[in-house]
Amino acid sequence: MLSVVLEFDVIDGKEQEFVSAWTECTKAIYENFGSLGSRLHKSEHGSYIAYAQWPNNEVYEKSGAWPAHLLQIRDRMRATLKEGKPTLLYKLMTEVDLLSNTQYNNA
Repeated sequence: MLSVVLEFDVIDGKEQEFVSAWTECTKAIYENFGSLGSRLHKSEHGSYIAYAQWPNNEVYEKSGAWPAHLLQIRDRMRATLKEGKPTLLYKLMTEVDLLSNTQYNNA
């Protein structure tokens, strides 16, 4: 499995618009490009960090070819960013996966 970590530098005052557009864009990627989904976080410095999971690098690499009918979704999100695109921080291959959606009973 591949995880991709991205940083989004959002234009001041466009934070709500960004979150909405990021959500729509991420759903389009999940539904059309084979991703395994993504999570969006806000750092203590105010930037947004997302990580997305992909079954492998080959599927991820193919996700850059957006068909014309989906470009407006991607471009709406990019319009909220200072540089127009997110910054790719890391591409990480999974070695061990112990992430869970539920808390351990004894915690």
